[in-house]
Amino acid sequence: MRIAAGIVLAFSLIAVARSQTGPVSNGLSEYEDANFKVALPLLRAAAAADPKNASVRAALLSSLTYEGLVDEAADAFDAAATDFPNSPEVLTARGEFTYYMGDVYLANQLFNRSVKIAETARAVFALSEMLRASSNYRTARLLTMRAHELDPKDALITRAWIPSLIPEKRREVFGPFRAAHPWLYEHYATQSATSSQVAAGVNKRKAFELDGGLQETTLHLVPLMYTATKIRGLGLEFTIENGKRLVLLFDTGASGIMVNQKAVDKVGLSHLGTIEGRGIGDKGPRNGFVSVADTCKISTLTYKTCVMRVFEGKHPAGDEDGLIGADFFSRYVVQIDFQRRLLHLTPQPAREPSAQGYNRAPLPDEKDFTPIFRYGHQLMVPTRLNGKTWGLFLIDTGSSMSIVDSTFARLSTKVYANSYMRVRGLSGEVNKVFEADRAQLEFATFRQQNVGITSVNLNNSPEHVPVRMSGVFGFPLLDLFRLTIDYRNGLVKFDYVKK
Repeated sequence: MRIAAGIVLAFSLIAVARSQTGPVSNGLSEYEDANFKVALPLLRAAAAADPKNASVRAALLSSLTYEGLVDEAADAFDAAATDFPNSPEVLTARGEFTYYMGDVYLANQLFNRSVKIAETARAVFALSEMLRASSNYRTARLLTMRAHELDPKDALITRAWIPSLIPEKRREVFGPFRAAHPWLYEHYATQSATSSQVAAGVNKRKAFELDGGLQETTLHLVPLMYTATKIRGLGLEFTIENGKRLVLLFDTGASGIMVNQKAVDKVGLSHLGTIEGRGIGDKGPRNGFVSVADTCKISTLTYKTCVMRVFEGKHPAGDEDGLIGADFFSRYVVQIDFQRRLLHLTPQPAREPSAQGYNRAPLPDEKDFTPIFRYGHQLMVPTRLNGKTWGLFLIDTGSSMSIVDSTFARLSTKVYANSYMRVRGLSGEVNKVFEADRAQLEFATFRQQNVGITSVNLNNSPEHVPVRMSGVFGFPLLDLFRLTIDYRNGLVKFDYVKK
């Protein structure tokens, strides 16, 4: 009797404990809050306990994708495709993983299949993100608003929806939302403080106000050499406050203007805020600050109120004085003539104001242009490797070589370690360098056969990125073309030039 009483008491205590703590979450609410790190262990447990729950399995795959856990996500992708071939939630999650891996064509098919079965918020939102990246901003905005209407509790959708509000409403909504979802704004305080300091430095002046306004112009590009015969890239002459002549590497893979600390300190500019920069390399982010000059000159163009990023230490961008991103000229159609070493800038035509934003406007000769995906300053071209796998390759005139991501390369070819090759970027030297056995690259209307192309991990950032970089088209490949970039409309033209 005493034993039985003890058992009853033990079960009673367990029942009380459960009633006090509540039922264990299956992770779906944490997933909807976009708190993926917390959601993942709960979703793993829930999927193991109830493998027939399509919502849990879809949320698990989506969370794994967001956290960049590629191997586990690939296994979850295959299993979910087998178990739930027609579930709209699973189709959307599969599309998210496929999109993250760079296969934009398959991702688009999966998202549209999902929407045809049922108009879910996540599928509509996923399509809006793809449209935004392809420069169809008006339709993307409308779809984001529709996704929020379908599920106003989804935190990822709400974060994208807030910028579409009028300023007064945006200020009203943003503060409480950020406070309730701090994991989505981990670097907000530092960025906000730096922005405030930069704003004080600019002092209500217009940044980079161009003397004479936008006009069609041609600038001379300066060859940057490895040796007397080997060119590393092309640069633009740059001066700060009429100081020493610098040469900035002209880089389609970078953004804005970045100069070395020695140059800004020599003319006595202030150090404003703190910033971090990441690039190729395994040494982590580079620390830096922002400086504002009253005047600067880029080749023959003179600007007032020049805002520059500055990274601490020597040679932040290699052996150059700094970098200038091609997106600095995004108000122009940019033509890079590598052979003649000319940069031709044609101002974009004016267009009627639109509160809804704009979609990509096709040019008269659009058939000669390749639609690209744009993520901030990064211009990505859909590219097929060895006739099998699709990915997104970065157009990067600042890279001294073309590179294939090691994970992407392994999908269609053998990869070997190469202990002799050295690869270095903004984040220092790469620890592990590989060589892809065979790489036939197909992009736009071109095909290039490579034997022994360099392969490294291009996706080592701990922060979430919308898509993985599958590879880099570097200067030696781009030097074969006359390149025309239309930033406004997300188009690039590759004109092959016979040498």
